[in-house]
Amino acid sequence: MSYEWAKERPVEHRLIKQLEGLGYTYIPGHELDSERMSHRDVVLEGRLRQAIQRLNPWIDDINLHKVVRMVTHINAASVMEANEKFYDMVVNYVSIQQDLGKGKKSQTVKLIDFENPGNNEFLVVNQFKVSGPMDTIIPDVVLFVNGLPLVVIECKSPTKTHPINEAVQQLLRYQQEAERLFHYNHVVVATCNEQAKFGSIGAKLRHFGEWKDPYPLKASDIGDNPTRQDVLVAGMFPKKNLLDMIQNFVVYEAEGGRTIKKVCRYQQFRAANKAVERILTGKTPKERGGVVWATQGSGKSLTMLYLSVKLRRLKELRNPSIVIVTDRTDLDEQITNTFRRCGFPNPQRAESVKDLRELLRTATGATIMTTIQKFQDHADDGDDLLLNDADNIFVLVDESHRTNYGGLAMNMRASLPNAVYIGFTGTPIDKEDRSTVQTFGTYIDTYTIQQAVEDGATVPIYYESRLPELRVEGESLDAIFDRVFQDYSKEDRERIKKK
Repeated sequence: MSYEWAKERPVEHRLIKQLEGLGYTYIPGHELDSERMSHRDVVLEGRLRQAIQRLNPWIDDINLHKVVRMVTHINAASVMEANEKFYDMVVNYVSIQQDLGKGKKSQTVKLIDFENPGNNEFLVVNQFKVSGPMDTIIPDVVLFVNGLPLVVIECKSPTKTHPINEAVQQLLRYQQEAERLFHYNHVVVATCNEQAKFGSIGAKLRHFGEWKDPYPLKASDIGDNPTRQDVLVAGMFPKKNLLDMIQNFVVYEAEGGRTIKKVCRYQQFRAANKAVERILTGKTPKERGGVVWATQGSGKSLTMLYLSVKLRRLKELRNPSIVIVTDRTDLDEQITNTFRRCGFPNPQRAESVKDLRELLRTATGATIMTTIQKFQDHADDGDDLLLNDADNIFVLVDESHRTNYGGLAMNMRASLPNAVYIGFTGTPIDKEDRSTVQTFGTYIDTYTIQQAVEDGATVPIYYESRLPELRVEGESLDAIFDRVFQDYSKEDRERIKKK
């Protein structure tokens, strides 16, 4: 493949070469013009059709045409609504009626094979021209999976004064001028090689973030002195990682009367995947659990949500039950609302001690929200402490450093003896009588305050020590003391003076 333009656009070239190394096929944008009726078409229909036939070999021509039309003609009042509808088609699949020999029934059509990334076609395309109602845009790089434009990347020269700011403004302008391209978008990226940031559609510059960890790779695996762009690409765009992020690490949350698309940060992706790895490889409940040290402001609630989504999808866990435990009513309500707003299927909030006991006894594939205070001793009414001895119950404990060392915690573990316990905390404790690690297991992942401050997730606290100027006006302090404490014994007065 010829790269005559490489010297003129070195950032773009470096990006494409790295993606080719990850198994993407490079095609210059102009070569895809023959696959489109016009520049208004943003989906590569021929490639999408081939992918649907490959992943769903039973589908007939009529239904194939229907599915392609559903994807390419999304009825929506806004870009965000269209994006969410498309996301639902990709992640929850498309349902159509077809007779496979036992009468006409609903059949599930996959647009992307998430379980086997190699079954999909990955393209990296540069200078892909797209015409909108008023103008034509030419994004620097677009990543396609099965003909679907999932990622848009804008590259700027590092010699510019504010390259990332300029790239983000251009991406926002693209979203207005060629809306249809962003109906299918997973993330947008602004890069100048030395800096690289990603965001979801609609995000302003302050909401863009860096991807600082190429997990499961290490920085040394990428090469000598990798740039921030190299790290972002190595972390976000390996085929497995990209599909994992799309399937398990995206939420649409209603805030202030509008919908916001939230894509995971690197520490959330890393922590959830490390937790899953430990759950699948550990031999005992203690070995399968552990501590996620995630400092305040780093998105613990969303990390718990992403982990819950992943656990739900794992066939090895046999339809697991998930119990979310907090130690304050306001936190319980907050996390319950987060799960509900993000469309998590049917989270149930325990309203009382009795309600919690009933929910846990019958828990199969349930998601239960509770405060630890509801694990009160209920053996006094003739009941055994044991409520459910299943080994596919996962207890995710928020602020696990506070209340998980006493009687309530013992009751919880006696009620669910084979459950896996994962503690989330920003301030782990290590004392003789209270140790977060001894209680839950070793660290799964750590994201410290310093890292959060560097990422802009937490505001730094500045402390300046000052000695106050003090003086006693009027009578001397001894005289005042003698008068105030004149009725005390000599020994008591000496003790008070020392204090």
